[in-house]
Amino acid sequence: MENLQELLDEACNRARPLVREGRVASYIPELAKADPSLIGIAVHTVEGETVQSGHAAHPFTLQSISKLFSLAALMRFRGPTGALDGMPCEPSGDAFHSIVRLEEEAGHPRNPLINAGAILVSSRLPGGDPKEIAGTVGELLASVLDAPVPVDAQVYASESATGYRNRALANYMQHFGLLENAELACEAYFRQCALTLDAKDLARAGLFLAGNGTDPMSGAPILDPQCTRSILALMSMCGLYDQVGQFALTVGLPAKSAVSGGILTIVPGRMAIATYGAALGPKGNSVAGVAMLQFLSDALDLSLFG
Repeated sequence: MENLQELLDEACNRARPLVREGRVASYIPELAKADPSLIGIAVHTVEGETVQSGHAAHPFTLQSISKLFSLAALMRFRGPTGALDGMPCEPSGDAFHSIVRLEEEAGHPRNPLINAGAILVSSRLPGGDPKEIAGTVGELLASVLDAPVPVDAQVYASESATGYRNRALANYMQHFGLLENAELACEAYFRQCALTLDAKDLARAGLFLAGNGTDPMSGAPILDPQCTRSILALMSMCGLYDQVGQFALTVGLPAKSAVSGGILTIVPGRMAIATYGAALGPKGNSVAGVAMLQFLSDALDLSLFG
């Protein structure tokens, strides 16, 4: 794509000063150690072009971005209806770790991209222990990347040691009979969140979502087209916490963010974009990542609503 490298470089240059406006996530102690000055962006097109700028090779844990791949893994077993059973798939209107809706709606998470929904998804994945369950998600990523995806043991231990609120969500769902083993589901969820990639590999891993479920590079079918459409729709409605509406206005693309500072964005039929920047805004999204995506969407006229 003509001038794509120049555009990515410009996106980084424009976004870099904004990191002073954000703060790294601190409720998971290991994430508080991230360097907020590091930002990067990578693009992988369905034609096979790869372009990156900044610290696109800096590894970070997937955190909530892993929810896309755990949901995809579950859909491979159950299809879209079975995977989403018990979740109405609506925006929550609350914080990603809120318990309010669970109390109001008999333990049913609003969607699979908030923590309660993702924990419920993890509880439905096959496996007898957290390592095996989270391994299902890692295997999906590895099958696309043709390389193993490591778990950051320190981040996993940090999440497990401080995950009281997630355990509360899981116990609440177990109370209502939606899952059978709250602790197993939580530990599996903590492990999948600690899966580690960099922006360039994340863009590659998400490319099948731009290819209607088929990996454009290998031609391998990864996910049924109907399941892929469901995931993209959920990303559009629920992917950036309480900033998703503003993101639709300014960027106009399905995306999923993470408190580690990553954002995976999909341009259906064209490309996957991954950004990194650990400094977060008040809604829990990377300030640099959102700025880079807005600049690129404007420059290339990527918005689906354009």
